[in-house]
Amino acid sequence: MLRRFLADQSGNFAILTALMAVPLILAVGFGVDAARYYSAQAKLQNATDMAALALAASTEQDSQTLAKLATSYLLANMSNTNVDHIAVKVTTATPEEIELAASGTMPLTFMQLARLSSMTLGTETKAMRSPVRNVELALVLDNTWSMSETDAGGVTKINTLKQAARELVNALITDEDSPVRIGLVPYADYVNVGTQYRNASWLDVGSDYSVVPAERKCVILSTKRSCPVDKNPTYSCTRYVDGVAETGSCGGGCPVAEVDKTVTPYESCSGGGNPTYYKWYGCIGSRKTGTSRLNDLSPGIRYPGYLETSQKCLNPIVTLTKDRAALVKAIDGMVINVGGYKPYTYIPAGMIWGQNVLSPPEPLTDAADYDDENVDPRKVLILMTDGDNTLRFNSGDGRHISLSSNASTATTQVNQTNSDTLSICSYAKSKKIEIFTVAFMVDNTVAKSMLETCASDAKHYFDASNSSKLLSAFSGIARAINQVRLAR
Repeated sequence: MLRRFLADQSGNFAILTALMAVPLILAVGFGVDAARYYSAQAKLQNATDMAALALAASTEQDSQTLAKLATSYLLANMSNTNVDHIAVKVTTATPEEIELAASGTMPLTFMQLARLSSMTLGTETKAMRSPVRNVELALVLDNTWSMSETDAGGVTKINTLKQAARELVNALITDEDSPVRIGLVPYADYVNVGTQYRNASWLDVGSDYSVVPAERKCVILSTKRSCPVDKNPTYSCTRYVDGVAETGSCGGGCPVAEVDKTVTPYESCSGGGNPTYYKWYGCIGSRKTGTSRLNDLSPGIRYPGYLETSQKCLNPIVTLTKDRAALVKAIDGMVINVGGYKPYTYIPAGMIWGQNVLSPPEPLTDAADYDDENVDPRKVLILMTDGDNTLRFNSGDGRHISLSSNASTATTQVNQTNSDTLSICSYAKSKKIEIFTVAFMVDNTVAKSMLETCASDAKHYFDASNSSKLLSAFSGIARAINQVRLAR
């Protein structure tokens, strides 16, 4: 029978193949659409859980108001998914718990061949509320040039950080009556405190000034210093700016001492031109006296402010506030360079100003008094960095300067900067401040060890090896700060 079937020329095989292709296509299509469905369902569940936690952290109990907040939260977090007609219903809203139910539809692709155009998604969750207590949080965020690097998906580190920070702010500050106040400390090689503090007693910064160039003078010369032999050949080379590899040109120098050569007389001029202007852009260094750079003691010791010809520090800090819109705007506005200036990493600068944001005395005075048990207010500091320290402290002027070109000396200098970082962490913990640290795509084991030691304990340290884990880390920290939990 098989031989007769194979020898048959009447088209039976083609007909059978065509008939079998339909269920095969449907089966493959069902698998693709099913995978999309389970992915969308998981994303909707995660967004519903996060919305419930955010609502549970608020004091609001009106179901309609909560439903609007939950809907807004879900729409924002599901904006990049292929889910339509998202709806949220608050089924329970009491001082003890929040229950949500969410739904949506997912358009199908292959299954439309079977006249199925969409599938319905549905989720439920319950979050337990915590007692209302005041929280003061300092976000100490790395804005160095290394944050320009991209992940596997082509998204820059700084944009992932902005998303994570926005979501944390939205989760913690849900309305104007929120018990949470947040301060933002973008840091790189320096911190920008904001020019409004120019005349503050804790700051030492001079007046803006200008330097008028010398009178332009010209002389006729008949000699010119030049290389007596051919210069070294140039070649392509790689250099590193805050750990980021950049291709440039090396070589080209004169291999011997330059000499004066007789040339056709020419005019050589010096001086003249426009004045050079120096002004203060808000950039400050570290306090120079003793170990004052490592704590907020001795308020009489002032911070040095630097006059520059152009801005060489990034966005100014934001002191403690519950103005969610202002915080989100500041986060969205964070930059990793100004003009052609690409900043390096000096973590102690960010840490001490995170401490200052949470500290009641000067230089900043917005924080409440410490609670011996760190309960009310609960003071929290989040330190995030994507790499090791790449600068050192100069006791002469308080500046943060480049490491030595000698590898051994540079290692010693980095170790000292790391030690300074940990000293500030220890001081903050002595004030009962709760410290979370996040290592974002950090490969350096020394840097990771430093961050883990800085954290309050092992559970407060997050090793975020990719963008997804950074978002998860900030989400987990938000839940820990909210003191709310999912019941189902």
